[in-house]
Amino acid sequence: MGNGKITTFWDIEKQRTWRIYTLFVFLALLYFVSVFIIFSIVKLLFYLRQSFSIPGEEYHLFGIDTICMILVAFAAAILHWYYSNRNAVSKILGLLHAQQPDKRDKYHNVFNNVTDEISTSAGGIQVERYVLPIGSMNAFALADIQGRKVVGITEGLLSRATRGELQAIVAHEIAHIVSNDCLETTITCSLFGMYSEGLAQLSKIASSREPSTSPLFERESTKDAVTMSLLSIPVFIILFFIDLSSQLLNMFISREKEYRADAAAVRLTRDPQSLASALYRIGTHWRGAGSVGEYIRPIFILNPQYSKLDEKEDVFATMFSTHPPLARRLQIILNLAHMNLDTIAEKIRKDTGQRTAAEDLKPAVRFMAEHDNTWHGPFTLMQLQTLNWMGPETHMKIADHDDIFTANELPAMSYFFHKRKEPIWKIRRICPTCREWLIPQEYEGLYLWRCAFCNGILAEQSKLPRIFVREEKGYTERVRRIASLIKEETAQKHPHFNLLLDSINIRRCPKCGKVMAHKFYSYAYHIEIDECQACKLTWFDADEIEILQCLIEMEND
Repeated sequence: MGNGKITTFWDIEKQRTWRIYTLFVFLALLYFVSVFIIFSIVKLLFYLRQSFSIPGEEYHLFGIDTICMILVAFAAAILHWYYSNRNAVSKILGLLHAQQPDKRDKYHNVFNNVTDEISTSAGGIQVERYVLPIGSMNAFALADIQGRKVVGITEGLLSRATRGELQAIVAHEIAHIVSNDCLETTITCSLFGMYSEGLAQLSKIASSREPSTSPLFERESTKDAVTMSLLSIPVFIILFFIDLSSQLLNMFISREKEYRADAAAVRLTRDPQSLASALYRIGTHWRGAGSVGEYIRPIFILNPQYSKLDEKEDVFATMFSTHPPLARRLQIILNLAHMNLDTIAEKIRKDTGQRTAAEDLKPAVRFMAEHDNTWHGPFTLMQLQTLNWMGPETHMKIADHDDIFTANELPAMSYFFHKRKEPIWKIRRICPTCREWLIPQEYEGLYLWRCAFCNGILAEQSKLPRIFVREEKGYTERVRRIASLIKEETAQKHPHFNLLLDSINIRRCPKCGKVMAHKFYSYAYHIEIDECQACKLTWFDADEIEILQCLIEMEND
């Protein structure tokens, strides 16, 4: 304080960079020990062979060659450090298949807004945002030597967390970034965990190949299986040693970093209840085991793979576990909120479960619209939005009524004319059934294209995982009944397939015009869809996407 400089909590945390240098020293020692052991074995074998021809020659374990090994190990450590940490954030994001937020997605926009708020509260730190397109519940943070800082979240957590919980999660991850804990963790994962994750994914791809059942290719399949088995042996050996090295490096990752980040999140948000609720929500659901970076687990707010070691507090767990016990974290946070866990659990239970939507039994009001001195219609409000010639001054009247008014006098149409100026309306798609223009419509926080005449929906395949993890949509009794019948049929050993693959009503892709494939969405969910693989678009007839959502939620309940 003598120099007049104010030392804050964040300044103290930033002074912990010595641990990064320790990581490099450990890496150099790891290379030296590995090279030394291999070289000593080779040297001993060479000595034993030479001793038969030159008796009396002495064996020296250490010598000038040891210095050479130290130099080799140091050079190898430098190269490993450089190539592992070069664009480390990009490499890890690639392994996780992370995507930048969609500007047209309501949930993604909330994530962006919350991140802006928390980063401002944390001192104006600039962070990138990414979303993992999977239904698990988890969050992560990354930082590298080049200065990139990233906060990420899975679609499952983003779709289910409340705004308060989302603020607490983002505050926790930004606290990791500000304190440099995140940089230390990213470097540790990049040195070995990233390679373990890559090899594990290759191993999964290789093991997922199914042998051919055709007699013509039976011999080739057997040869492929033997070849893949032989090739997998060195992969598993390398994976074992890399994973072992990663576990050793994880000793440098202190469990205390999670406690510190929890405390910082509470200071930033002043809302310990939301942080406890978020951690409980993540801990009692699928965190991503088998789907997201189990070998780079230190970057996540909770270990994707449930581990008994994480829930212990002995010396061994403290050394080798990167995450503290969830029960202990919740206890500390709930003490700050003066609450108990039962209250949090009860609140989350009330928030879950399928929602009910009322059947719309009222007949839709229909309108006539004047164009070229001729009345056209009748149309519903949604159908009016598909007419190219419809404008604010277009004359309209209710069907079977004589009172004439302009389209802009209807609040719904006035809002439509305002929304029509957005770029999304410039993307034109034609209904494959009615051959009418599809209109963009918000659905579960993002935009899909709907036909105002047959009520079908066109969706990009990349958006479907987001839709299926969100629980904003309510279902009518009719949709629930159809979903229940399909579920019962699917549960039979030999379900009745009534799908007409060679359908007379051939549908063409609204984008490229090619014939779409008529198929089931999957053998688990017998919903008929039309799919264009070239454009990655899927067409659902009326209510089909709602029935599919209802089926998926039934499976998850």
